[in-house]
Amino acid sequence: MSHIAIRVDASQAIGTGHVSRMHVLANMLQRAGHQVTLVCRDLPGNLIAVSHEQGLTVAVLPAPKNSLSNTDWLGVSQWQDAEETSACVANQPVDLMVVDHYALDARWEQSIHTQLGCPVMVVDDLANRPHDCAFLLDQNPWPELTTRYASQLLNSQTRCLLGPDYALLRPAFAALHQSPPPREDKVIAFFSGTDPTGESRKLVDAVKHLAQEQKRERLPFSLLIVTGRRNPDRDALCKASVPDGVSVVEALSNFDAQMARARYAFGAAGVTAIERSCLGIPSTLVCVAENQHAMAEYLAGQPGYQYLGRGEHTRWQDYASALQHLAANWHQLPTLPAITDGKGAERVVAALEHDLCN
Repeated sequence: MSHIAIRVDASQAIGTGHVSRMHVLANMLQRAGHQVTLVCRDLPGNLIAVSHEQGLTVAVLPAPKNSLSNTDWLGVSQWQDAEETSACVANQPVDLMVVDHYALDARWEQSIHTQLGCPVMVVDDLANRPHDCAFLLDQNPWPELTTRYASQLLNSQTRCLLGPDYALLRPAFAALHQSPPPREDKVIAFFSGTDPTGESRKLVDAVKHLAQEQKRERLPFSLLIVTGRRNPDRDALCKASVPDGVSVVEALSNFDAQMARARYAFGAAGVTAIERSCLGIPSTLVCVAENQHAMAEYLAGQPGYQYLGRGEHTRWQDYASALQHLAANWHQLPTLPAITDGKGAERVVAALEHDLCN
């Protein structure tokens, strides 16, 4: 049995996606018999309690003295973070350190390797900074994966796990991909756990406007809007008066199954875009964070996608137009080819076990 530490954060500034995918990896590692410790900083909007609910061990780093900004997601220097991370897991040997954090780079990785004497695995999708690691995972469907991480970003010994074949999706997606349930006349919408650009509110305003039009017939589908637990507008949205056939909820215990039954989706261009592809669900995409822009632009040119653009520029009128277009073409929806079978987490664990044990 190996002891694997995972350095990852969630916050109102960072979002929840990094921790969500590390939950998948941590749970898969534990099922394989490994001991896992999440290392998370105490930031506003963190998911530390959610991690505990999933039965995961969490070592908590102290909150930074100053509030995080959109350009400083760490709150401390990389040196201080590496020192605190090493100290909080030093009670027993660490066999592998996994880091999923845009604010950390080769300097942090080198420090961790020196202090703990273990290899480092980096989870990244920006390819915008150097790394010094034994493994690199980028699960996104980029067009030029093999050249995305140029030699100046990685050392020649790094083993790269690239593309949606290694996507860290919950096990339910593999099962739903293999045995999909019947589709319903339903659209599901989810714009990340924090919805930083307020897309849920714009979509609610759009359906209200369409319902108020005198000649507007009822949409030929139901619409389920999931706000996300860290959406600051969630309470007001869930209490909002919405037209028949529209419902707004904070979260779903069976989100995976609900998504699999939908024939269409609205959502961000993050990990949920890979989840929707696994289930073959065409969708309208919005970029709600800077790190999603390149992936959104790429997917926009693929069959089965419509792209509304960056969230800071979208309006409720854009959603009203998208809903009207969807209603007019509801019975001619394109099929979306799956880019993954949902078994990426299994492949990642198998690759790590093979290299760590040899």
